[in-house]
Amino acid sequence: MFRYLRFGSLPPMHHIAHYSSDNQLLNEYCFTRQGFEDCYSILYFHNPPTQEAEADIYIDAAWSRANKRENSILQRRHFQSHRFVSGGGYIFGRKILAFNEKLSYGLCHPEIEERSFFSNNDADELFFLQEGEIELQSLFGKLSLVVGDYFIVPRSCPYRFNFSKKPKLIFVEANKGMGIPLEFMNSKGQFTMDAPYCERSFKTPEWDSELFEPDNPTTIIRKRENQYTRTFYSKNYFKMSGWDGFVYPFAINLKDIQPKTGRVHLPPSSHLTFSGEGFAVMSFLPRVLDFDDQAVPCPFYHSSVNCDELLLYVSGAFTSRKGIDKGSISFHPSGIPHGPHPGAYQESLGKNKTDEQAVMVDTFDPLFLTVEGEYLEDSDYPNSWRK
Repeated sequence: MFRYLRFGSLPPMHHIAHYSSDNQLLNEYCFTRQGFEDCYSILYFHNPPTQEAEADIYIDAAWSRANKRENSILQRRHFQSHRFVSGGGYIFGRKILAFNEKLSYGLCHPEIEERSFFSNNDADELFFLQEGEIELQSLFGKLSLVVGDYFIVPRSCPYRFNFSKKPKLIFVEANKGMGIPLEFMNSKGQFTMDAPYCERSFKTPEWDSELFEPDNPTTIIRKRENQYTRTFYSKNYFKMSGWDGFVYPFAINLKDIQPKTGRVHLPPSSHLTFSGEGFAVMSFLPRVLDFDDQAVPCPFYHSSVNCDELLLYVSGAFTSRKGIDKGSISFHPSGIPHGPHPGAYQESLGKNKTDEQAVMVDTFDPLFLTVEGEYLEDSDYPNSWRK
């Protein structure tokens, strides 16, 4: 949602009659943000988007109704995400690890393909693809996604995952919205030259003739206020002549984000990638380390007194951690200091580069851990700072 896109056949201006090649009057559909005050896209449908044939309650998706742990000890934690076996698809095969009023954070490890589409009216959704490949089909076209891709699906956009190999993802539901940090864009909407990426860095949807042109019936499962409704359409909901606008899913790979380095160690906020109300997303990437002769490359001990931190370890050797592997997720809550494991601070002296990749979500309101995620924890992790 950072540049204008246009596909297919469109009329010369908004809100005027537009006809298909067989002289059918098409239905203009406005997909907006913040009422009518923010970005929008306009699509031209063959069938009105209001022609539901049938609807029922969808009971299989219970992942968003997470149970808060009570009397939880304040300590550093380690989730071993590889232990999560969903047994389901991309809609109901999810697990929430932590949440607050602004967001939910969890795992999505689909094991079967679901043909229904999903529309989340509660939140924008951010995914990070750890393993596998996905073709994302959505209201706005298709995106081919590979390991290392972030992708964002805007609120209420119907989509589904197609895959031949079981993928593994983390996801964030941003209840108050999310996107490109404003400080990375100038007053005209172009990325600034010191932003960690540019317009060329992103993947945007391609026209999906297999979705937009046939007459197949469609099923969409919609989430609103943590309730799920399955809606059936006897005609193809997505059949259209074209669309244009600024609202659509988009993706970027870790390798296309430019890391920052400094004379001495930079704080995590230097690696900002996305932001939303109440949280920020940072990407730690292979880079040259601090270049002062006396610099300590390892992260310093710190108390982020109003931030809870969730960190997914993606690949490489992690300078500050031991006993951590690909797919590990550390949770370091505010209220107790955190930092490198014993020995890591000293061992980092003299190192001049790192090959690590990691994805961090910092929240500015406390996170509640879920009962459902408790079995994924490494019980020895809180003791690993004892020499």
